[in-house]
Amino acid sequence: MTKQTACVFACSEAFAFALYVTLKTFFAHSPQLATESDVFIYAYRWSKHTKDIISSCGTVKIIDYDLPADIPRNALIMRFTPALYARFEAFNLLDKYQNVICLDSDILVQKELIGAIDEMTENIGLVKDTLPFVSKNFLNPIEGYDLSKPCFNAGFIVLKKQQFPVSCTRTARWLYSMLGEQVDNIELGDQGIINLSLQKFNLRPYVFSNLWNMPASNPRNKLNKAFIIHSTGHRKFWAYYYFHEWYSAYTQWNKTGGTPVSIRKNSTQWDYLLNIFALKKSCFFQLAPDGYQHPIKFITFFLKFLFHIKY
Repeated sequence: MTKQTACVFACSEAFAFALYVTLKTFFAHSPQLATESDVFIYAYRWSKHTKDIISSCGTVKIIDYDLPADIPRNALIMRFTPALYARFEAFNLLDKYQNVICLDSDILVQKELIGAIDEMTENIGLVKDTLPFVSKNFLNPIEGYDLSKPCFNAGFIVLKKQQFPVSCTRTARWLYSMLGEQVDNIELGDQGIINLSLQKFNLRPYVFSNLWNMPASNPRNKLNKAFIIHSTGHRKFWAYYYFHEWYSAYTQWNKTGGTPVSIRKNSTQWDYLLNIFALKKSCFFQLAPDGYQHPIKFITFFLKFLFHIKY
């Protein structure tokens, strides 16, 4: 039976550990959407080993991805790697599917997401970003575009083919073309380009409540109500903040032989201590704050770990 919906995820090899947790929570807490969708993973320079581990999360279609060759790999592009721009492919998929949902790779899914399709009454659905204006996505102004418009986060996007006013593939081509033009001006990757497309094609977004894409920095009582918790800004799940379900799934990632998180920064003294006691491979010590530099954060993290506190 042909499925009507596609779900899109993407990341580089370095962030595959985060995507593993995202997929574990997606298949566990949004089983209806997961079952009724074709799940696409756009993978930038993944090893076969990583592909095998990610495939163990559920039924997914892994596609090797890179940017078109004519887009320079400058420092701004490589800051997030080309994987970030695979979200443009969601517009191409809209030619084959009635609905496409894009989800970021560093989220916790807490509830069934199928309802987003029915809730949305426009051609594109988004959640407002914590950044107030589109201008924050670029280094300099762009002629012909109003960068004082409200900014929408690219970590949760819902598209509907039935109501889409322009050719989906034309939109995707424009996104890549605009990226090429702004390659030396982008500050936050694909998000700014997607926000510009709303003006280019007169797309009127359906604005979802931030329950559908809630920053992890929110208070616990708000996080409990969220469909998706997103580790935006400094509050990454793998950077000193204890989120019990994320920690548990990351532990599974380690046990399957996944590459440990490598984007944490610890002091030389901390690494030396962990090596002496052969603790560096422990998930707890991979994720816990540096006990030398952040003793209070370390104690807080330890207590939450000890008592399995949710957030």
